[in-house]
Amino acid sequence: MTEIMMTYKPSPKPNFTKPTHIKYTLMETHMWGDEITGKVKDWIYVSNESLHQIIFGMEARGNFKHSDQYRTIFGADELMYVLSGVLIINNPENGETHKINKGESVFFRKDTWHHAFNYSDEYLQVLEFFSPPPITGTSGAYAKEKKLLDNPIYKRDNYSYSDTKFQNQNTFTIIKNDNLIWSLEGPNQEVLIGNFIKTKFLDVKIIKLLANQKTHNFKFEKNTSYLSLNDNIKVHINEENEQYMLSEKDGLYFPAQTSFSVENMNDFESSIIFCKGL
Repeated sequence: MTEIMMTYKPSPKPNFTKPTHIKYTLMETHMWGDEITGKVKDWIYVSNESLHQIIFGMEARGNFKHSDQYRTIFGADELMYVLSGVLIINNPENGETHKINKGESVFFRKDTWHHAFNYSDEYLQVLEFFSPPPITGTSGAYAKEKKLLDNPIYKRDNYSYSDTKFQNQNTFTIIKNDNLIWSLEGPNQEVLIGNFIKTKFLDVKIIKLLANQKTHNFKFEKNTSYLSLNDNIKVHINEENEQYMLSEKDGLYFPAQTSFSVENMNDFESSIIFCKGL
């Protein structure tokens, strides 16, 4: 039987007007791709004019490339954080290719062609923050206006590695744990926060929590979205006197000026990643 070609359709745009616990196990998923690009599953946590947070997933040894319907070049800054599997990121326009392991990230700016490969025998899941968000016209509609790339490149044969002008990271920036910019926050500098990237559009951080540690109260001037990297993370919303118990890969959405604290209920270090919106 001949496979039916999938045509491009916009992804769902979940939005919230109040503090919301987004439970991973209850989320609907969105599939995109065709027989040329490969098939990708998206868990879309939030997608409004301020924030776009998703997880995308691919089967073992799977990949996504691009086709006429799905052009993987967008008008936004993007950060991808590997949750499982091994991500190979490739710029098919120039051949730049990198290997990103679990717990590592890759950042790239607008107008960067990108293909992705799961170089492992486990399911790949990647947390992605994308800004300005698709609802502002930076994704499918933007990509459709770009000239289709006809001859993808996967090798860097045109480079001389002894040339002092060679840059291994050109269109991509690989962010390992040692590359974060760290800060201490709280009244006694007790909370460790790492910054992955901060640009005009994208500001992504991680809160590190020691065993059984509770943070001071946070309050941000912008909308924020979150992903828990561990089970048993308690979040207390001060204004509403409400609590959420987060499991691994659960998300949160907080409107601007939400006051909250975070508590690690585990006897080991745990983490939560978040993004400040526009």
